[in-house]
Amino acid sequence: METEKLSPEKSLELITQVITQARNKFEENGFIYMFWGALIAITSISQFVLLKNEYYNINWYPYLLMPIGAIYSSIYFSKKKRKSKQNLISKIVSALWIVLSINMMILGFLFANNLKENLIPIILILLSIGTIVSGTSIKSKLLLYSGIFIGISAFLGFYLEWIYQPLLMGVVSIITILIPGIILMVQHKRKENV
Repeated sequence: METEKLSPEKSLELITQVITQARNKFEENGFIYMFWGALIAITSISQFVLLKNEYYNINWYPYLLMPIGAIYSSIYFSKKKRKSKQNLISKIVSALWIVLSINMMILGFLFANNLKENLIPIILILLSIGTIVSGTSIKSKLLLYSGIFIGISAFLGFYLEWIYQPLLMGVVSIITILIPGIILMVQHKRKENV
């Protein structure tokens, strides 16, 4: 079997095509970012409200929605995978989010007592990594800047009184996950209509 050597121009064209396909696939999935942005905001702000009303024993209950969200996301993406083929960048970004999500849930449900007031900043750092890598992979400045904002917020969270950290995470998720998801979905729909 003979292999064809690619010229630098052809190689660059192929790489650009793969990145464009990954970007288009991500924009189609802007819904899932909206979903997670809303879910994180609802659970985090609910925890803050419970803490402010001194329901300390049950303040973590809203986070029980996270595994349900993960199951929903798995079903959503398995249906999408059946309809279209994923390229390497899409697979890498998907694997990254799966690993980060599992780690965030393990930290939240199994190590919350060990991490105490450091839990939410650490989760935000992991969220920042995923968002920055996603943005870099598909050349989305919106996601890249969102990830940087999440990272800065995470480090500021270490200085914030622990009771306000869930509120920080809720607000950050609205600004950096929910709103970019809406923007990306709208951009994708505009492209479809053109």
